[in-house]
Parts: sequence; C-alpha cells; structure tokens
Amino acid sequence: MAVLCDGGQWVRDIVKGGAACINIGCGCVNRNLPPFVTHLLRMSEESVVNEMTILSDLVHMYQCKIGIELFAINMYGGNFADRDHNGDKPAVELDPTYMTKEQIKEYIEDFALAAERAVRCGVDSLVIHGAHGQLPGCFLNKRINERTDEYGADTIENASRFTVELLAAVREKIKDRLAIEYRINANDMIEGSPSLDEVIAFVKRIEPYIDLLHVSRGMHSEQKLAPYMNQPIYYDHGINIEDAAKIRKEISVPVTVVGSVTLEQAEQYIAEGKADMVSMARGLMADPMVVKNAKSGCPENTRPCVRCNYCINRTHYDLAPVRCSVNAELGMETLYMNLGNTLPKRIAVIGGGPAGIEAARTAAQRGHTVDLYEKEDHLGGVLTMAGAPKFKQDIKKYVEWTIHSISGQERVSVHLNSEVRAEDLKGKDYDAVIVAVGAEPVIPKFAKGREDVVWVGDVELGKVSAKKQVVIVGAGLTGCEAALSLAKAGKEVTLVDMIDVCDFGRGGAKFNQIALRGLLEAEQVKMIGGVKMNIEGDRIVFVKNEKTIELSYEQIILSLGVKANEEKVQAFADAGREVVFVGDCNTKIGTLYHAVHTAHEAASVL
Repeated sequence: MAVLCDGGQWVRDIVKGGAACINIGCGCVNRNLPPFVTHLLRMSEESVVNEMTILSDLVHMYQCKIGIELFAINMYGGNFADRDHNGDKPAVELDPTYMTKEQIKEYIEDFALAAERAVRCGVDSLVIHGAHGQLPGCFLNKRINERTDEYGADTIENASRFTVELLAAVREKIKDRLAIEYRINANDMIEGSPSLDEVIAFVKRIEPYIDLLHVSRGMHSEQKLAPYMNQPIYYDHGINIEDAAKIRKEISVPVTVVGSVTLEQAEQYIAEGKADMVSMARGLMADPMVVKNAKSGCPENTRPCVRCNYCINRTHYDLAPVRCSVNAELGMETLYMNLGNTLPKRIAVIGGGPAGIEAARTAAQRGHTVDLYEKEDHLGGVLTMAGAPKFKQDIKKYVEWTIHSISGQERVSVHLNSEVRAEDLKGKDYDAVIVAVGAEPVIPKFAKGREDVVWVGDVELGKVSAKKQVVIVGAGLTGCEAALSLAKAGKEVTLVDMIDVCDFGRGGAKFNQIALRGLLEAEQVKMIGGVKMNIEGDRIVFVKNEKTIELSYEQIILSLGVKANEEKVQAFADAGREVVFVGDCNTKIGTLYHAVHTAHEAASVL
C-alpha cells in the first residue's frame, strides 16, 4: 500500500473488507534523511514506532496481518521525472558500481536497524524491495552493476552477495519474530537483465532467509518501462503470472504475484498451482470490499479499478497523499465519517453520465429520494465512448458497475429518454437539483457540414466509419486513444497537435501517457507536434513553423476537447431550492476523477 494518510482510516476500510495481509509501502531505511523527505515512512527514526504501532493494532483488530516494505532511496531531492535521463545507463535510485564497501556495509546495517524497529512497531512481516531498480536488484543487472570485485555481476554468487548479506543481517536482528518477504523482478526489461534461469538461481541463494517471494517486473528509472510496474488500462491483466509460475516450480517458499491480477485470474492461477497467493493494491483502493464481496458471492458489487493510475501519479510524481478516481472517499475517509445525519430530501439529478450516477448513488445512500434524468436511452454518458476501444474494457466494466450500483435502488428512479430543461422542473418542488449535464465537443465552425471532417466521439461509437487514411487533430488523451484504436484496426493514422510530441497524451497519469506514446510508436502512428490547422478557402491546410506541410488523408477526425454550454448550464441556476453543478459542466477539467469527486462531494453535503 502507499504512504499512510488520513489517520489510517483507509487502511481500516481495506482490512474490514477481508484482506488477509496488508503491506505498508515506502518504508525508507536511510539514515540522516533530509527534511524534504516527508512522503515516506522514516524507518530510520524512532518517531515512526508510535504511529506504526497504532496502525498495527488497528489492523490486528480485524484478524489481518500487516507488513512494512523496506527500501533505500537516492538522497537527491527530485522526483522520478527529474531523475530520469536518456544516457546509456539507467539513473537508478542507487548505483552499486560507485558504492564503497563501507557504504555497502552501512546500507546493510540500515536495513537491519529498520527491521529491528519494525519489530517494535508490532508488524508481522517485512517486504525487502529488490525490484523496479531498487538497490538489491541493481547488483544483479550487468548493465547497472559494473563492479569488478566480489560484489560484481560476473557470477550469480557475486551478484547475490549483497542481498544475501542484507537478508542475513536482517534475520539476525529479528530472529523468527517476523516473516521476511522479498520482491524481485522476473525481468528488468533492459539490456543486462538477468535471465529467468539466473533469477531462479538467485532466488535459491536467498531462499533460506525468506518466507515469501513477490514477483514483478519493470524499472522506474527508464520511462518506457515504468508502466510495467503499475500497468495502465492499455496493458493486459496478470502480466507476471507465467514468470511467477516458472519460478515457483523451482523453489520451496510460497510465491505471490503482482500485476493487475483480477479476482477471476487469482482463482485460476492458484487452482493451477501457478501462485500461492496474489497481491493487489489499486483494486483494493478502488473498492476496499473486493475480498468480502467475492467471498459472499457478490463480485458484481465491487467497484472496479480502471487502471487510470491517478493514485500512482499522486504518490510517485506529485508526492501528495493518495487519491482514487473512482473511490471518492479514499484518503479522505474522516471527512465523510463526520457528516452526521441529514433530513431526507427530494433530489433531481440531471444527466446520467459518471457524475450524475455517482451523485444519485451517493444521495440515495444518504437517505434522499432521487430522480435521475438522462436524455439518451442508456446511462454512462461520455464513458460509453471512452470504454468503446477493446483495450479499454476496464472502463466498460466500470460503467456497468455504476449502472448496477443504482439498479434496484428503491430511492433512485431512472428516467431515460428524458431531456430535462430548467423550466421542466418548475412545480416539481425538488429540495435540490444536481446538474450533471456534461459538456459538448469543441467543433470549429468550418467543420460543420463537411463530410470529410468528423468528431472523434462519433467514430469511437461507430456512428461514423473511419476511412483508411485519417488525420486526428488533437493529441490529448482522447485523441491518442482514438489513434491507437484506429491503428490497431489497420488504419493509416497521423496524429497532430500544437503541443510538442513529448506532451502527447496529456490529461492522464504520467505512467499511462508514457505507455500510450509507446504503443502509438509500436503501431507506427505518425505523430507531429507544433502543427496548426488553417482554412484557405474550402481547403484545410496544416502549418508547422509557418510553413504548410502536406498530409495525405481521406478524413479528418477532430479531438479538440469539450466545453460546457454556459447558457444551458446557467439556465438551471434557479431550478430548485438548492442547485449544484458537478462533472464536466462546472469545469474545464474533463476527467473521471473530477466527475466522480465533485458529484460525491455535492451529494454528501446536501
């Protein structure tokens, strides 16, 4: 799990939801940490003991185990993006090549002292982080570890020496009071990575000191590989299971696997003997009740994670407390715990997109009676378009869950094919009106009436067929995803925008943006930045650096964002005793996070 926040209340929710063990991440072992390191558990300092002891006691109240992840950091104060570079060698947290033997001994001692402190915190286990470019794993990689002494990567014996000595020192300090878990990369995915056979040989060397092995992949120090640590929506679920299965066959300690594993996959993998257990983070953040729902035979009640990686962006890049796009209360539980009771109200929600459904669901949970009006013949709003590509099934499942969450609700009446105007609400005596009418696509005047210019939403929903050769104008998240979808369908796609190519795909989390650009390159989508679209008579021309560039196309697809219809929105200002605006209609930030959070907040305080 991520760094503690909100007094541990979100941890309480997860352990109440049936998790067997919860691991608290980011336990930093470095001595003399500078003041700017405020987003990590300072496991080198005594001050952590009291807070962690309270958290351990809380977790144990619910018959759950708790562990702490231990790792060492680079003392440089930048974030991941700052430390990334394009040199011949990855900018890992700590490069073993340049460490003196005295420094090696100090780091081993730091881990051992932190482990001893963890015992006094009342936890049940330690997770030594050796994956994703963390220090122990770096000794295994020939590209990173260029040492020529007994800690070099020339042999498995030498490459594993640091980790063996570290684990031995930790075990000496804690004896058998705690379990020791170790996280490893089955594949670093860079030149010099140990082969799977070498990884297995390494695990056999550390096996006497550990009780559980975690299997992962990816490196945070190379941008193109960072998404493999926290797989975005564009990647398959369960990407590490086959490697984990091969490792498990060769060792005797239990194996757990990470990597967007679904509950269905977990059942299958464990039944087939490919893993002994699975580890989950984002799924539990999206819905802490995921385990209990599965055990009670109601998995359809679980709010699915959409793998947007907003949570990762907050903690890894923004160095901010964790938040979730689909679970509005994550990290803010205490704000919602003390709202108190409210008198039941009659509420109208206008719009059945993600914001409208969230508002209706939340208001009903608060005891209000809700009429939800949607102009289309289905619920889902803009997410119906967003979930259309095959690689975005996570969004489709989320839409299905939102609809399920209000289906059969006695307090929610859904009115489809009902386009409601402000005047339609007069005389209905609603106590409150929540306006969630969304926004409208930005379509330039010149494009209207042209058969060769279409809106991206119409293409995604199949209302308009894409031609063989297309130019997509607008390389935000939606434009890039449309480009990927069309390229996978065999179209010749050119993607243009005024922004630089390095910013293509912005609007989502950094990990997802990196992954999306990599997939576009793999599909040979032509990406051109710094491009403007001009009109010369009846011709559409593209200009870069004040010069016209020739782009061949049969069709132009516009993905220029959306904008609230201010006149339409403001017409609702006096539609009820209390009127609030949520989702895309009250902001320029058209994200799922904003839609869900504004709706949940509004419905919670009415």
